[in-house]
Amino acid sequence: MALTTTVAPAELARVAVASYEGKTYRFSLANNVASTPLTALSTVANWDAIKLTGSGYTDKTGTIAAGSYDSTDARYELPQITATWTAAGGNWTYNTLYVVVTSGSTSTLHSIIVESPAVTLIDGGSITYRVTLFTDD
Repeated sequence: MALTTTVAPAELARVAVASYEGKTYRFSLANNVASTPLTALSTVANWDAIKLTGSGYTDKTGTIAAGSYDSTDARYELPQITATWTAAGGNWTYNTLYVVVTSGSTSTLHSIIVESPAVTLIDGGSITYRVTLFTDD
């Protein structure tokens, strides 16, 4: 006997709205080269301790807008978030973009994106990342 479970689009929407919509996001860059590298199980405080500083670096922040159900991909998608950084006053070297979602006073690590090999952004150079948050079954 085979069983198939399908999560209703309304449930995917409920979870996405509760988890993301109207919450604050923060994109940060880090050079994760410790002998024991950080992972998606590490805390936000651990990641923040190794994020880039200086040479014009700033985190990218904003508010997560309302999304909608995508029937083609069978998931509830939030609008794509675009973050662009430009090195100023020196080169940047990093290998991880990490995403934090904050609701009230609680900040949660959402995900990490690892670059291999590490990226060196030369002084005056720019890089853009586009991330889509979603819930699916």
